[in-house]
Amino acid sequence: MFRKITFLSLLGCALLVTSCGKMTPQEKMRKAQKLYKEGLRDYSKGDYSAAAEELREAEKYMAYLTPEQIKKLKWTIAMSLYKDEKYEDAILELEDYIQYYPTASNIEEAYFYLINAYLKISPDPWRDQSYTYKAVELSKEFLKKFPNSKYRSQIEELMDNAYRKIAEHEYLVAKFYEDYGYYYPAAVRFENLLVSYSDYINPQDVLFHYIKNLYLVPRYAEKKKEYFRERYRDDEKLLKKVSEKEPVKKRLEFYAQQIKRWHNIAKESLKKADRNLKIYLQTYGRDKNYKLLLKIKKGEWKESWKEKIF
Repeated sequence: MFRKITFLSLLGCALLVTSCGKMTPQEKMRKAQKLYKEGLRDYSKGDYSAAAEELREAEKYMAYLTPEQIKKLKWTIAMSLYKDEKYEDAILELEDYIQYYPTASNIEEAYFYLINAYLKISPDPWRDQSYTYKAVELSKEFLKKFPNSKYRSQIEELMDNAYRKIAEHEYLVAKFYEDYGYYYPAAVRFENLLVSYSDYINPQDVLFHYIKNLYLVPRYAEKKKEYFRERYRDDEKLLKKVSEKEPVKKRLEFYAQQIKRWHNIAKESLKKADRNLKIYLQTYGRDKNYKLLLKIKKGEWKESWKEKIF
């Protein structure tokens, strides 16, 4: 009996809370407008955290706001988050704003803050630069859509900063490969710096490292060839033992192709190195780097301790 009374009492309380919790459309409208006004008021006062919280709450009652109010609400949420240095959240709001209001009078400003936000969360040059690349992509999109924008010079400056950061990242990666004996990937990276980021590098230094790694590619290629030779020898033995020979033959063909490929890469790298060494001499003269490159070309340069280990 006691259990039945307790259950009925709890059920009654639950129903009472539910009925009290229901809001009429008029009450929802009043709440939406109250939260909306409070959010705008706090934003104007510089209390961005409170503004974002109140406006996000008002967003739950979007049906009771006018289209113009919704538009202003979304913009103010985005700017509140940006000014509160919550850049990841601001990015989501700004991207939504650009998607839903592509013809808004402040759309160019939205792009400006979005690009800025991506650069704000972009890590140091040692780490992945996906956000920096995104900032560049958006900058290009902006300049294409709004060639005469008053924000043009600011966007170009942001893009310039992004390219400089990417170039530094690429240089650090290339140097890492060089230090650990991955000469071919290093040469590819240094070449990309010369071709794609010439305005953001020390061209003499990068050209030096490019030529250096080109001359050392045969060492790297030899390791690659030896790896595939070992696989080839192993599968040659296997071919005599298995009844299903076709898959093994295909692997042998692949290994042979790779051995030839690395032979050609080494050969072509030396040709590129010789061509670029002449350019270096003509541009920078017989400095210490040029003399070092001559030693490397002649095979008079010893590998680093890092290369020996790795």
